[in-house]
Amino acid sequence: MLDFDIAEMLTEDRPNKYWEMLKQIGVRHAVGVLPRWFSDWRMHSEDEPWGYLSLLKYKNMLSDSGFSLVAIEDNPPMERIKLGLKGKEEDMDHIAHMMENFGKLGIKLWCYNWMAGIGWVRTSTHINSEFGKVSGFRYSDVENAEKYHIRIERSDLWKNLKEFLDFIVPIAEENDVKLAMHPDDPPIPDLMGIPRIMNTIEAYDKLLELNRSDYNGIALCQGNFTLMTDNLPAVIRHFNMRISFVHFRDVVGDKNNFTETLIGHGKTDAYECMRAYNDVDFDGIMRVDHVPTLSSDDATVPGYSYLGRLYAIGYINGLRDAANSHS
Repeated sequence: MLDFDIAEMLTEDRPNKYWEMLKQIGVRHAVGVLPRWFSDWRMHSEDEPWGYLSLLKYKNMLSDSGFSLVAIEDNPPMERIKLGLKGKEEDMDHIAHMMENFGKLGIKLWCYNWMAGIGWVRTSTHINSEFGKVSGFRYSDVENAEKYHIRIERSDLWKNLKEFLDFIVPIAEENDVKLAMHPDDPPIPDLMGIPRIMNTIEAYDKLLELNRSDYNGIALCQGNFTLMTDNLPAVIRHFNMRISFVHFRDVVGDKNNFTETLIGHGKTDAYECMRAYNDVDFDGIMRVDHVPTLSSDDATVPGYSYLGRLYAIGYINGLRDAANSHS
């Protein structure tokens, strides 16, 4: 019996009408971000949004609005850690402090990534499709872009990741906070001259071998993983209980040329994926991600429109009911 939490991504600095819609369809859990916004008319913001008081106020705002904050998908500065630069110890201390605060506040999961220099990338954000406006990526669009100023070897990214995990996993265990590594997005080996390492199934096997703690886990973003494999349900069964967090979404195309789409209209057999989560008794956190912007809807960030996410939440609930009824 599938017993995971659907937790919607909430990025706003105050309650809005969408939060009320979420409660009306039964969503009670939230994936949040670090509270980096201005707190008053003087444009004052928190120096350390990962500090206890900042997180406490954020958690209480969500709680007062009817949501339990179960995960944070955001991080303090990590570039010096990823690149092995001077000052990385300070960045590690900030993350350790954040883990301790998560433990005190009951925040059970942290989603992070190992993309150095450049994070999430789309080359088009308002593509017209039959489902509304969608985002996409074409490698040919960036082939002639200037190389990024960062220079690092792939082997050093792995070495720095091992050092980071050796440091942070014991702290995560002590505070009962699971780590969930998000894949490179897009999942390609290099982008504008910077190597990337979290973009294959084999890379995730290596990640789990670097530290075998159950707290060293995977954020299985389906939009990225389905670009790594032709059999996503088999991959879900392969990683099994090391999957801590799921982004349930879909794409069409391949890793060098893809567009995002509605669940059920992409590369992924969504029902078979849900059956695979059932087979491994997935009991972590699942959220929708990167949906089309339907006509008359709004999306302050491409892929995060309100109506599209409500549609996707309903779809996920239907898939879960179907999988449970046939288990």
